[in-house]
Amino acid sequence: MKNKRNLSKMLVVVLLFGTIVAGFNGCSKNVDLRLNGTWKSEDDVIVEYNAGKFAIVDSVNSDIPINQGYYTTSDGKITLTYTHVNGYFLGLDSSRLYTKDEYELEGKSTDLSPLFNSRTFEYVVDDNKITYSYDDGKTSNTFSDTLVSRDIKFTQANSSSKESEPKKKSSGSKSALVGRWELDDYDYNDNYYHSYDDKPSSELKTMELLKDGTGIVGSLGVTWKVENERFYIISPVLGLSANYNVSGSTLTLTNDKYIFKYKKK
Repeated sequence: MKNKRNLSKMLVVVLLFGTIVAGFNGCSKNVDLRLNGTWKSEDDVIVEYNAGKFAIVDSVNSDIPINQGYYTTSDGKITLTYTHVNGYFLGLDSSRLYTKDEYELEGKSTDLSPLFNSRTFEYVVDDNKITYSYDDGKTSNTFSDTLVSRDIKFTQANSSSKESEPKKKSSGSKSALVGRWELDDYDYNDNYYHSYDDKPSSELKTMELLKDGTGIVGSLGVTWKVENERFYIISPVLGLSANYNVSGSTLTLTNDKYIFKYKKK
């Protein structure tokens, strides 16, 4: 997103919701239609409910939601299940949403997957105000949303990829990836907000990809595959998911953070 300072403020809201981790309680899966509409939190975050679907949106930059998912209500409690989280909070591309599976494929060393957990808390609707509360025995809090409009503008995400740009397709056969590759250069993806000391793993300097789907990346033994026109490196220590292009002796790997250019040796 464009306003990183505002997103830092949003992170406080995400972490607040993240302190409540619970699953469905097995009760009725009815949806309280009184929630339908656009609401604003005390922190100026937009919350949109639509008959079982929800989105939490940055009130300044509303193009890409902070997260989306679905919700159920029962016996004065609401359970939010997060299906998509903005990449900013996952250390990834802030211009798109990620599912939990997509996040895990990125192989991040810090486990932020709890951000996808369901959260359950009590709520009360009073005219144009929703008051939420929770108490897990260790911490407790109460916060509220105020109704802005009964109109709902968001579209539930069906895919995490950006709709504003055409999807870049991979090119080159799987067999063309087999061989030894050395990193020639890399650059940052334009959509990735990075710091000067943010660099890719040094293990990615060399790759030896074998026909049987195994290989060595740096000093690590890995498996690799091509699935849905996307290249994957898989190991307990290092993960990579990227579009690929093989042109002669040059291999280009592009993901949400980096653009790698390799030369075949």
